[in-house]
Formats: sequence, structure tokens, C-alpha cells
Amino acid sequence: MKKHLSRVLPLYVLLLLFTIFATSDATVRRRDYTIPTTNLELLKPLTPITRKEPQDVYLNLELSYTDLAPDGYTRKVWTANGQYPGPLIHCNRGDRLIINVTNNLKDPATIHWHGIFQLGSTWYDGVGGQTQCPIPAGVSFIYNYTVGEQVGTYWWHSHYLAQYVDGIRGPLIINNPDDPYLGQYDYEYVLTLEDWYHVESHNLVAMRLAQGYEAFNPIPDAGLISGRGQYNCSKAQSGAKCDSNNMPAIYTVTKGKKYRFRIINMSAEAFFFFSIDQHKLKVIEVDGVDIKEIELSVLPIHIGQRFSVIVEASQDSGSYWIRADIPKQCILNRNGTINNNSDIIHNSNITGILRYDDASNDTLPQSNKFNDDWYKKLSPCHDLDINLIKPYEAVAPPQKVTDQFNISIMIYGDSKHTTKAYINGQSWVPDLKNPSIMKIMDQNISATEFPINANAYMYDTEGGAVEIVIYNQNGGDHPFHLHGHNFFIIGMGSSGSPDASQYNLVDPPLRDTVTLPGDGWAVIRYLINNPGVWAFHCHIEWHVELGMVFQLIEMQSKLQQLKMPPSVEALCQPGYQHTKRLAIPFPDDEGTTITPGGYVIPNSKGSTKRLAIPSPDDDNGTTITPGGYVIPNSKEGSTKVKRTTERNIKYTTKRNAWKW
Repeated sequence: MKKHLSRVLPLYVLLLLFTIFATSDATVRRRDYTIPTTNLELLKPLTPITRKEPQDVYLNLELSYTDLAPDGYTRKVWTANGQYPGPLIHCNRGDRLIINVTNNLKDPATIHWHGIFQLGSTWYDGVGGQTQCPIPAGVSFIYNYTVGEQVGTYWWHSHYLAQYVDGIRGPLIINNPDDPYLGQYDYEYVLTLEDWYHVESHNLVAMRLAQGYEAFNPIPDAGLISGRGQYNCSKAQSGAKCDSNNMPAIYTVTKGKKYRFRIINMSAEAFFFFSIDQHKLKVIEVDGVDIKEIELSVLPIHIGQRFSVIVEASQDSGSYWIRADIPKQCILNRNGTINNNSDIIHNSNITGILRYDDASNDTLPQSNKFNDDWYKKLSPCHDLDINLIKPYEAVAPPQKVTDQFNISIMIYGDSKHTTKAYINGQSWVPDLKNPSIMKIMDQNISATEFPINANAYMYDTEGGAVEIVIYNQNGGDHPFHLHGHNFFIIGMGSSGSPDASQYNLVDPPLRDTVTLPGDGWAVIRYLINNPGVWAFHCHIEWHVELGMVFQLIEMQSKLQQLKMPPSVEALCQPGYQHTKRLAIPFPDDEGTTITPGGYVIPNSKGSTKRLAIPSPDDDNGTTITPGGYVIPNSKEGSTKVKRTTERNIKYTTKRNAWKW
């Protein structure tokens, strides 16, 4: 009998495994037309966080290449944990995030936490050339910071070259246990808006920066709602794998219930008009700040901006289009523009579906888009009227300014016929091997001694206030995002010059991303209370690559008194490009164990030891010193980093009009 069982048991096991995998595959095929699927997490309601006490949250983001088809067109996608969009990070006010990023790409990478102030941790802001050296290929690095008192809707993305355009981006939600609107909605959803390209970003950047190229930014191939879109496969290249019937993002609601939608524009180029047919939107949050509610039908949202809206499922049961329209005025195009035959020029209405749970799954919505007076008054590419946005709790901006800067932005061709963006006449160039934070904290170099192309502006008045007047000398709109702070928008205009007598010094909006109108201006103020190196840049990613970036060095004297973690310093050590391991220091000792696979397991007491995270092909390529530094060994086979940007492409076509 035992002999019989020993022969038969393996057959039963094989049969069981076959059944499991066959069932799993069938399930996937039923729920989505495209294999492999994109991240389904965003199509489910957020799991409520019921606790109020802060805690440590341990996460792993493994960067790698994965073939996916977000819009039905299969391409190599830069992913975190094999997903697109990347994993949703959901935490509570006051939590500490300990995020292990393993870079399995062929290029270096960084991760920026968009909208997070990084109080006392500027070195974890994730900007290559400013707050850190990039994480080399084959290396792991831990970002370890607290979200403090911040709450609301944020996101994370690569801040190295244009990597986030290829997929390294995802939502970050901070729960507010004392949300003033908590009783006014039943469930929460996260919804992301993205433009999408089929050509890898490093090639697009190379074409945009090519000598002789005088047209506009690359035009997207498609738009996505929560990582899903529908590409017209008749436009696909011969031999490409493409499915025109790609499933859209479908959000399910129950009649009579109310839903908070957290909306994030994670694009590289696209401005959207967002709406849900026959359902008004009650806006309650802007860029992480609770506001007094605004009811509207269509919501303008530019790159980097976030809104929370409450939607009541009060219509007849059925399906309704969720719309993310890209106004044609916001897609600059002319003969010679990269991808100027994109289908999105003719079909810029990106759609998802709001479906009542008792409605049929077999029919598409027959609903019509809003065309009311509110929609007719909206200006394409422009922000929601700043006079409508009022903080939920009244907060007055600083009345007295101690440090004031005038910033002028332009785009034009240099002497070599390469288009560049300029801040006060200077195009930003990152120092990826010796970033600003290292110069200031490790080498005691003042920001006043930085090279002119660092675009560094310094203020050191603790307890003072900054005012920045930004003049747009360019006809296009530019969504400018500030790291390390949010700010009061005390004035804005589409023409002329600021008039201080007209500034709103009582109840202006508080945001971290403001869209400069074409040929217009904006005036912002904020308190000086966060020592660090803070980027301020246009969030149109192609303009970042053209150099439309400057950095604000805040309280340099205080910053030099802080202690930078050894792991951050190690990224910039000579020979770091040959590293196979990187030491991960934690604040305290003996609190976690890091497994050979790189997972972080909290121990029952204390905190952690400094441990190395092995890369998948670890072959003892480095030695870790007791101080947490990485010393490359001499053995062959060490990982080398090669930048893939192809900057030697030249355009021979001659055109006019450099300035636009």
C-alpha cells in the first residue's frame, strides 16, 4: 500500500498544480482582455485605516523591466514590482515609511515622493544631482522618512532622466484620522491619469535634444485612466502585439452610496479635463490640503496636481463614461513634431467606466459629456480658478517677506541649434556624481560657490518668508512643482505684471503645483522652516530634460549641522558604479531583519542593524565596512552602469521660430 501511494502521490500533486494554474489563468482571462494585466489594485476601494497611532511601514519596490500593454499595445515597461501603475502606498498620518528600492534596471534610478515635505530628511527627496547620487544598477537603497503631519493625496516616481514616463510611478495616500469630510462618503477610490508613449523615453529625450530639432515636445500615443487605455491598433507598427479591445478602467459603485475619488495626474505632457457623465464632482482636497467644498461638472488638472472629489451614485443604475479629455490646444503640434501623426491628435477623449453594481456588464455607456456653462467657461491648459480654492481651515500667508526672487523662464535654441529651457538665462545641468547635498553637507561648499548651471538660489533667514515671482516668457503653460513645501498663490495673471495691491493676503489657495499661464506670471509665498535642497521645476518632463529646473537652498547653516545617513553618502563614493551590494543603515539597532531576498521583517523589540541587501546575481562584488560604506572588490563581473541616452542623433531639417 505504501509503495502504491509513493507512486501515485506525485501524480496527484502534478494534477493539483495543473488545476491551480489552469484556473488562475482562466480567471485572469475573464477579468481582462490583455495578458499580462496591469495593476488592478486601483480599481478596488481603499481598505480603511482605522488606527490613529503612527507606526513604521515597511515596503519593497523592485525596479525591473516587464512586458505590459496598458493601452493594448505591448511594450517593455519600467515597473516597480512588475506592475503598472506601481504599487499603491497607503499609510497613516505620522507613519514612518521604510522603503527598500532594489534597482534591477540597466540604468541608475532614484525615487521622488511627490508632495512629501521630507522635514529633516532632504537627502531622501530623491532628486538625482540635487539630493542624492542615483541608485546604481544592481543595488538596493532604503528611503527612510516620516510623513509627519501631512495627509492627503500624493504620488511617487523616478526623478532620474525621464524614467517615470516609461512606468516608474504610483500613488501615495496618507490617511487623515481626523478627516473633516469623513462622514460625507462611504468608500474611497484612487484614480490616476497618465499619457502614454510607445517609444522609450531615453530615445524621445535624445530626439527632443537633437541639434536642429525646432518643433515641440513628443506627442503621446495614448492616454490612460488608472493604467488602462484603448489604443487604435490600426496605427501600430507592423509586427507589433496590439489589442484594440483592451479593457478600460471600470469603477463599480452602489446606488445611494458616496465615493471619494483621489485623482492624480502622473503624466509627462498632458493636461486633462476630468469628468464623470451625469455625476457632479464635489472637490474637497487640492494637493494634500483640505478645502471648502466646490461643486463642479468638469475638473481641470495639470501634471503633478492632485484632487479629491466626492461623487454620489445618485443616477439611474447603468454605466457612465469617466472622461479625461486632453484639449487640442494643450497638444502643441506642427510639421516635424515627434510623433505628430499620433492618433491622440484626433481622439483625445480618454475614457473609463463608472458602473453601478446592478448594471449589465455587456453594454457600453450611452451617456453624454457635460456641456454646461461651467465647462464652456473653462480655459484649456489652465488651473482651476485660484479664487475658488479656499483652505478648509483659514490660514493667512506670510505678511512680511524676508527673501524675494524674480524668476524668468524661456525656451529657445542655443548656439549649436539645440533647444533648451532657461531659468533667468541659464539652463540647469545636474551634477549626478557630486549632488548639491554632498557639496553642502560633506564638503562644506556654500551654494554661493556652485557653478552657474546649478541654478541655485539660497536663503538662510530662519523663521522668515520667501516670495517668488515667476514670469513666463513663453507662450505655453507650465505646471511648476516645488519640493519640500506647499505655498500660497497670492497672485496670478495671463498678461501684464504683478500688482502688489491686488495680492490675496487673506485666504489664498495653498498648493505645491501651480500652472503658469502662457506669457503670464504667478506670485507665491511660503515660510522658511525646512532646511534642505528643494527643486522647483516645470513638471512637463520634456522641459525638465531641457533644463527648466532651479533649486532652492534653504537654511544652509542649519543643513550643515545635520548628519547625513551613511547609506546616502555611500551612493556617491568612488567606484559606486561597480557595487553589487549597498549597506542599509536604520535609525536604531536590532529592530528588523532583512532576509536574503531583501524583505524587511520587524523584530519584536528595538530597531535594526546595518545589513546589506544582496542583488539577485550577487557574487561578492563588494565589501561592506562597519560604517556602512561600500568598497568594490577587484573581481571581474562587477556591474557597470551605462547611460543609454542617445544624444548623438542630429536633425538636418531646418525650420524657423526657436522661441515658442
